[in-house]
Amino acid sequence: MMTLNKWGRPNETLFDTLESELPKQSSLYWLLISIVAAIVWVVYITYYNSRVVGVILTLIVNKLVKFGHVHIGE
Repeated sequence: MMTLNKWGRPNETLFDTLESELPKQSSLYWLLISIVAAIVWVVYITYYNSRVVGVILTLIVNKLVKFGHVHIGE
């Protein structure tokens, strides 16, 4: 059962609206889903890899530095 908002229209999420407006076999439907998935994946990989590479570089540089401590990353 759908609830109505203050204007008397059903409360729908973005995905509900896309599903009702575009048929599932539509190439535009799958294009939008793939673009959103690609954006999420790129953001995740960018932030995750930057943290991992920072830790690895810190370990390597600290093995090579004889005096002091080098910290790469946060």
